[in-house]
Amino acid sequence: MVRWGILSTGDNASKFAKDLLIDPSTRGVHDITHTLSAVASSTSLQKAQDFLSAIQAPTTTAYGSYDALLQDPAVEIVYISTPHSLHFQNARAALLAGKHVLLEKAFTVNAAQARGLVQLAREKHLFLMEAMWTRFFPLTQHVRDLIQTGTIGAVQRVVADRNLGRNIEELYGTEHRLVNPALAGGALLDLAIYPLTWIFYFLYPDRPALRSRPRVSSSLVKYAPTGVDETATVVVSFPETRTQGVATASLRVASDPTDPGVRILGDKGQIQIFGPAARPLGVAVVSYGGDAAVERKDFEIPVGHGLFWEADACARCLARGEIESDVMPLDETVLIMEVMDSVREGNGLKYPDEIESC
Repeated sequence: MVRWGILSTGDNASKFAKDLLIDPSTRGVHDITHTLSAVASSTSLQKAQDFLSAIQAPTTTAYGSYDALLQDPAVEIVYISTPHSLHFQNARAALLAGKHVLLEKAFTVNAAQARGLVQLAREKHLFLMEAMWTRFFPLTQHVRDLIQTGTIGAVQRVVADRNLGRNIEELYGTEHRLVNPALAGGALLDLAIYPLTWIFYFLYPDRPALRSRPRVSSSLVKYAPTGVDETATVVVSFPETRTQGVATASLRVASDPTDPGVRILGDKGQIQIFGPAARPLGVAVVSYGGDAAVERKDFEIPVGHGLFWEADACARCLARGEIESDVMPLDETVLIMEVMDSVREGNGLKYPDEIESC
């Protein structure tokens, strides 16, 4: 049994908390039990109490400050889903309080902050993981199995896209977290992180001897009123394996839901992944050559939102005494943050000093 605390009462926190309350047996899991021990709002006790009432959580403690939750001995691991601009400070406080941490993506504002958290977690022998829930979907693991068994031959390229298709001016103005530089807003950190994780999960070499610094090129379209990026395109090349990934993301541009959000291209075929890159729903395998064929397999989320799979992974790591996940390794989290730093530097996107600092 794993005892969770949740920092934040926003939409992601609500989805995660609801998923924790779902009986694991409904997804065929029988070795894990999750308990929601406490929830904290940074502004008021009432807000935390209203959150618990809305999700119908039984016997859970509400706190009106994050510090109070971090001092609760009943809390074993903390899920943090505050804005990107607060991730470093909130996660550092949790680690210093002796709590394991599952930290939403983007992990931090920059790579220096990410390296600081990783070093602190390792020094204190505490579990830390980026909450890249997509990697823990059964669909994603199925795709990895297909590739490892040579279904599409040698993988050469990954093309991945994540768009919102929103009217920014009408919906967000200038204060919303998605476009506010003081909250590390923009398409890169909020959306492109998903295409980038598909690229790194399937192109970043498993063998350390083949690992070298990826080459990065990029282009950003700025949202004029605030200066953050509304559209991002990132090309990541891996010299040692001669492979390449293309990640695109936009707050404004829409996606055709019938098109694959992710394509993994090999020399014998390709895997097409349908549904949003963050929450994929189906896979099609397209074979090349004279025996060309298409095989489609859909994956249903049995109940809830699908965040429980990453929670299950955290629980199993804690049970085994592991301080990081081999599915979402900390060194890879830092490397992806370094890629996004490179994109921002190359396109003149800088956030206020107070949220960039360590």
